[in-house]
Amino acid sequence: MICLSWPPNRSRPGVLASRTLALVLAGCALSAGLSSCGADDERGGAAELVDGGATVVVANSPGTLSTNGPQRVMVALLGAAANQFLGGEDKPALIEFRAADGTTDEVPGQWLSSGVGLGLYVARYTFPADGVWEIRVKGNSDTPAPATVNVGRDSAVPEIGDPAPPSQTPTSDTTPDLTEISTDPEPDPRFYSLSVADAVNSGRPSVIVFATPAFCQTALCGPTLDIAKKVAATRPDVEFVHVEPYDLDQARAGELVPIDTMLDWNLATEPWVFVVDSNGKVAASFEGVIGQAELAAAIDAL
Repeated sequence: MICLSWPPNRSRPGVLASRTLALVLAGCALSAGLSSCGADDERGGAAELVDGGATVVVANSPGTLSTNGPQRVMVALLGAAANQFLGGEDKPALIEFRAADGTTDEVPGQWLSSGVGLGLYVARYTFPADGVWEIRVKGNSDTPAPATVNVGRDSAVPEIGDPAPPSQTPTSDTTPDLTEISTDPEPDPRFYSLSVADAVNSGRPSVIVFATPAFCQTALCGPTLDIAKKVAATRPDVEFVHVEPYDLDQARAGELVPIDTMLDWNLATEPWVFVVDSNGKVAASFEGVIGQAELAAAIDAL
């Protein structure tokens, strides 16, 4: 069983602070019992199986959903078979949000596929109150029991309007051999020309990508970085920075130790993508699966 702990462990080296989206889904939703990922322990995520049917899983990391503006809520439908993700572009779904007082609201879920066998619905929703919320998926022939998720007044990670942490990260100026600072098999030099601090203080919009193609706990980091590279090719006016979440020397020795920048941003999962405006404030954030159109639209909205 793998469920996230929050916040990242800042005091003990060698702690794997990052458990990615698919591990949350596989570990919490597909293991026996499921109760250890329910609302009782505040980690949230999985509803119980219904007659051997689907399971609803909220795939956002614990502590990241808040009442501060529209939230990007990722909702997966898992079948009874291992690694079976239900839904699709041809299967529209409404995502229902139910507060503790019984108040309900529905928003459309947009299907998003990782391209590596993982797909889920993304819903944009502004939670009017904090606390425990039930989330259902409607519009499918087999409507399972709801998932539960804890919504806070603030998020554990930088939110829209927050100053982006000006982290010092290595660049190609100080480390010309990109293999020493990136595990991307085809690194784009543009992503390593500036540090995070340089980018967010540049007076231009920036995109900060936390991903590790070589050491990602799933196959999501590589596709996420590739999507960012495709968008970068169309936006010469935006700074792009790739950050490896782990110390690469230690990772290559078999131990995943988060770098200080992960702690600066209080990230316990990877991949993450942040869009930062020209004033150095967070304008959008994306955890886990991301769509090229999503990222492009977030930049266009600046």
